[in-house]
Amino acid sequence: MDLQKLLDKWSIKCDINTILGMWNESHRSYHTLDHLNDLIKQIDENKYAFTDIQYEKLILTALFHDCVYDPMKQDNEEKSAEFFLKCCEDKPNRDIQDIYQIILDTKTHEPSNRLSSNFIQFDMNVITNGTFEELLDWEKGIAEEYKGYGNDAYKEGRIKFLESLLKKHPYIYNSDNLEKLIEWVKENY
Repeated sequence: MDLQKLLDKWSIKCDINTILGMWNESHRSYHTLDHLNDLIKQIDENKYAFTDIQYEKLILTALFHDCVYDPMKQDNEEKSAEFFLKCCEDKPNRDIQDIYQIILDTKTHEPSNRLSSNFIQFDMNVITNGTFEELLDWEKGIAEEYKGYGNDAYKEGRIKFLESLLKKHPYIYNSDNLEKLIEWVKENY
């Protein structure tokens, strides 16, 4: 898919290179172009499950959902959603509002609708389906991004977050690998 053509079709006034440049900032170790490309690949592989408009909304959500990312801030999703709206030439219509809301939903991973649920599944794929090695790569990338907090604060927050995933999603298919990752974090930070 030609991403610039998609932006133009939706009257989104932002050059694709600007967005990709945001994803390629030097302080990123996990929230990178690899993560973005993985999301687009997953959406493409499941394209048959969506209408054309839904598919395009998912691709646009992928492009913008972590485009603003500073691990030392707590408002990345809000800033990414605001940046998306700022780039929209037309007054926010329902489709634009849907994308905006899905971006916001990625903060808590609590979907507000079916399409949001689909996107969150794609975004959390490494957690729900990743091998231990993939989870470990994810962990190391996140740890690198959050190194500014220091090991102790990071370790405490990270264990709390990972354990919350198991509590929120007790049915999670990948719970054994996630539990193994929690033990790894406890032992290595």
